[in-house]
Amino acid sequence: MTDVNNKTLWGGRFDEAASPLLRQFNDSLPFDQRLWLEDIFGSMAYAEGLARAGILTTEESDLLLAGLEQVAQEWRDGVFQIASGDEDIHTAVERRLGELIGPVAGKLHTGRSRN
Repeated sequence: MTDVNNKTLWGGRFDEAASPLLRQFNDSLPFDQRLWLEDIFGSMAYAEGLARAGILTTEESDLLLAGLEQVAQEWRDGVFQIASGDEDIHTAVERRLGELIGPVAGKLHTGRSRN
């Protein structure tokens, strides 16, 4: 397999890029971007739970929470930028979180399923 789609949630499963028609059909951002606050609050609660379970350090959890608050503030201020590779509200928030706090943002996926 090639890495044509390695930045998509399903990347690496197919040999060719998805058709533009499929990508357009699958684009939920125009609908689910209104859920930005719920997505961020859910991620904050999840990060706190991972810390309580001992999966994240306190420092990692604090960094995630601060980064998520910064992402929320960008939404509140109307300056959050959707990127062309953002598949849905979850990937948009997670992408921006990674830009702000670096690799620890990836730990927010621990134990989560996108299925």
